[in-house]
Amino acid sequence: MITKAGFIAIIGQPNVGKSTLLNQLVGMKLAGVSKKAQTTRQVIRGILTESRGQIVYLDTPGFHTPKDPLGKYMIREVAKTFIDADLFYFMVDPKLPGQMDLALLDWLKTESAAVGEKWKPGGKTTDLNKNQAKIPEKKPVFCLINKCDTIEKHDVLPVMETYQNKFPFDECMPVSALEKINLDLLLERTFSFLPEHEPYFPGDYTSDQPERFLAAELIREKLFRFTGQEVPYSTTVGIESFREEEKIVRIEAVIYVERESQKAILIGARGEKMKQIGTAARLDLEQMIGRKVFLQLWVKVLKNWKRDEKSLKRLGFE
Repeated sequence: MITKAGFIAIIGQPNVGKSTLLNQLVGMKLAGVSKKAQTTRQVIRGILTESRGQIVYLDTPGFHTPKDPLGKYMIREVAKTFIDADLFYFMVDPKLPGQMDLALLDWLKTESAAVGEKWKPGGKTTDLNKNQAKIPEKKPVFCLINKCDTIEKHDVLPVMETYQNKFPFDECMPVSALEKINLDLLLERTFSFLPEHEPYFPGDYTSDQPERFLAAELIREKLFRFTGQEVPYSTTVGIESFREEEKIVRIEAVIYVERESQKAILIGARGEKMKQIGTAARLDLEQMIGRKVFLQLWVKVLKNWKRDEKSLKRLGFE
């Protein structure tokens, strides 16, 4: 039996549903999902193995104009997938392409993807990194018009036609990651483009990333869900301890914020906000790990950590 395997980068603007698609295709919650943009900061790898072969999905941060060192790191993370990927899912909302969509398509058209090349969205130049990585040949790109369940069917066709006129996509289809519309068709077409290859990982893997990393992502998702507009973007999560015992996993985590006022908001009156975040995170962690979880959370101030290179490295944003 012919086995296929490959890496697929899921790219697009913030909040188009990349993480939701990853979670649905892999069959479990690996990536944090929020209605707020830029929930994903690092590439999250999810693995699907079935009779047709194995797919390693690369869920990338949303494509945006970086405003600080953390934003530059996120764009570099997107660029790195240009080297690893065998195929791209270019995800968009069901509307005509905007400036950022066109900028990303221009990036895909180039014969070399710069790992942080000078890029000019809206006329602004961002020098992310001088190293360049050559793409040896054109790789297949699928255009996925996500959230197709939110508009009338006849309104999807003009959007598809517009995108197809902008870029030579190998496939263009409407999908709904949330409602699982056309995901079976997406997998069928995906496997038809993947190269013949032995699986890269054991068949029972859903991710090759440490549970500590995934635990931090799930905790951070709850910060987006239960706090306001400003606070989530000023937070990050560090796992201080991850101890597996026979019947329980004990996790100690620190939530870093930039200012004392943000710390007060996170803790809330009588600690109620932190209890809410901790309970929701623990339930997701128990589902992911398959065991009871004892979760302890602390909040610490690390002033202006998003703009400080040393702090970013300390927190794992290399």
